[in-house]
Amino acid sequence: MNSATYIMALMMGLTGSLHCVGMCGPIIWIMPFQRFTGLRKALALGIYHLSRISVYAAMAVVLHSFRSVFNPQVQQYVSIALGALLLLAGLLYFFPVGKLVPVSLPWAGFVKNRLSALVGSTRLSAIALSGLLNGMLPCGLVYMALSATISLSTATDAILFVYTFGAGTVPVLTGISLLRSRMPILQRSSFRKLTPVIVMCFGCLFLLRGLNLGIPYLSPKVQMQHGKVQHSCCHKK
Repeated sequence: MNSATYIMALMMGLTGSLHCVGMCGPIIWIMPFQRFTGLRKALALGIYHLSRISVYAAMAVVLHSFRSVFNPQVQQYVSIALGALLLLAGLLYFFPVGKLVPVSLPWAGFVKNRLSALVGSTRLSAIALSGLLNGMLPCGLVYMALSATISLSTATDAILFVYTFGAGTVPVLTGISLLRSRMPILQRSSFRKLTPVIVMCFGCLFLLRGLNLGIPYLSPKVQMQHGKVQHSCCHKK
């Protein structure tokens, strides 16, 4: 996996973390991080986010195991379709056509109930479990990152991609847990307004990657030659 892929994963996390504030911010705010001090607070935050991101990494491994089902051309079609759906989702925010029914995963109710019973505990084991449960909640941003792992060569690359993406979400989420009482702007409604813009930006990115235009970093040229995948990502030899 080249450096451009790591940069894309990190930028997805950094920019997408504004969406995380709107969706996961309320959970972060009621976590008992303010009751810790010094190194113990840093440890609690680290355990929480590591647990959360590790769930994403496990999902990436499972999804990547189906990679052989998709040849490069099918992956391009998937990328184009996903990009179009993201653009449509962003546009619908500005031109509502009716109330959309949110997607609910079968285990979402159980996860929310267990999470509500743990969020007030200061035990590090409870904080770790809270992070794991948070990682299991439905999140469109995470699903975007996971879909990008299908095109990676190995499961290790998929894991590194997701951990890099997850690291990008940590600064903003850590900031709101530490500074929320001092920064009134860190409100759910403020950041939710940015969500459609972020979704549309990633929609454009997925469209570009799927169109196979040969644009360095953004839309690498991928084709099959003699049964092998040939791609031109960053430069010409």
